[in-house]
Amino acid sequence: MKPASVLRFALTCFLCSAAFWPAEATVVTDWRAELAKAKAAIKKNPKSAFWHNQAGVAYNAIGDFDSAVKEIKLAITLDASDPINYYTLYSVHQRKGMQTEQRQVLLDALEEDNNNPLGHFQFGQILEEERYWGDSLREYQTAKRLAAAVTGPIYTDPRGNAYTITALRAQADSAIGRVAKLNESAVQHKK
Repeated sequence: MKPASVLRFALTCFLCSAAFWPAEATVVTDWRAELAKAKAAIKKNPKSAFWHNQAGVAYNAIGDFDSAVKEIKLAITLDASDPINYYTLYSVHQRKGMQTEQRQVLLDALEEDNNNPLGHFQFGQILEEERYWGDSLREYQTAKRLAAAVTGPIYTDPRGNAYTITALRAQADSAIGRVAKLNESAVQHKK
């Protein structure tokens, strides 16, 4: 793997794990050093979506929400076809509890790669919180089906970004069962 690919893989695993299941995030990182590295790389290549994304991750980690959003949105503008940029923005919005924004960013990510089980699971969570039980159930079932087709604990999207799906696999049946009951209850209530 190229050094940039290794870095992207490591940060993607950390980002997705930290955003989705904080208990899995055990990496200790000097985010100010990572931000300095990203800024230096941006200075050399201002049109690098990757480095703007990484600056956004670092800004988010040190608590500078506005700068994180600005950098990640610039990364999306520079490379709208890379789903990791949307998932990075999703994690920033998730940290701030901005559900409407999370929803839209996940839809954008899934438009770029509709085979990502983690994206479907996260979208299922949002739909569950919004009480769209039938739609949530569909997303959880899709996530489970897509995860079953992945060999090993990592889903890799067409752009080479890696997403840990171990926790998704462990939680899929529980989420499906929970939402199926809620959906059935809602259907019975309508009758």
